[in-house]
Amino acid sequence: MKPFEEQFTAWVDGKLTDAELAEFEKQLAEHPDAAADRDDALKLGRLLRAHPPVLEMPNPDFFNHQLLQRIEAETPKPRVVEKKQWSFWSIPGLAWAGASCLIVAGALFATMIPGGPKHLETSTYFAQVVENWSTDPNVTASTVYDPKDQMTVVWLDGLDYIPATYALNK
Repeated sequence: MKPFEEQFTAWVDGKLTDAELAEFEKQLAEHPDAAADRDDALKLGRLLRAHPPVLEMPNPDFFNHQLLQRIEAETPKPRVVEKKQWSFWSIPGLAWAGASCLIVAGALFATMIPGGPKHLETSTYFAQVVENWSTDPNVTASTVYDPKDQMTVVWLDGLDYIPATYALNK
């Protein structure tokens, strides 16, 4: 604070000695608004004295801490809306996977399975018996091809007789 302001404050409060008061009144001539400021300051002082003094709290830090906690508790938290990331295991992901599997299965079915009734036509399947033999010396193996029925039969000669009801008895 400047010396004039300090003396002005002491003058308003009435704390200047007679010598200081005489010197200060000489300086007041340079500041014409000082008298109006003094009246305002005196009025403010009377108003402040009219109100009861503020009680000092026994533990102000504890009170401030409690007050801040209460304010934080009562202040609504901003809602953070998280954007859900796409996951394969979600319902839409599983739906896309199922649809993809059906498309792949349909494509495989269309390309692998022959279309139409081909069992009535001549088969293009070809098998050739290259060699036939038996581990039992009493059994001989031979092949017979029938071009009319387009089939090859492997004939085993020398096996023990098996009745037709053999499989039913077991």
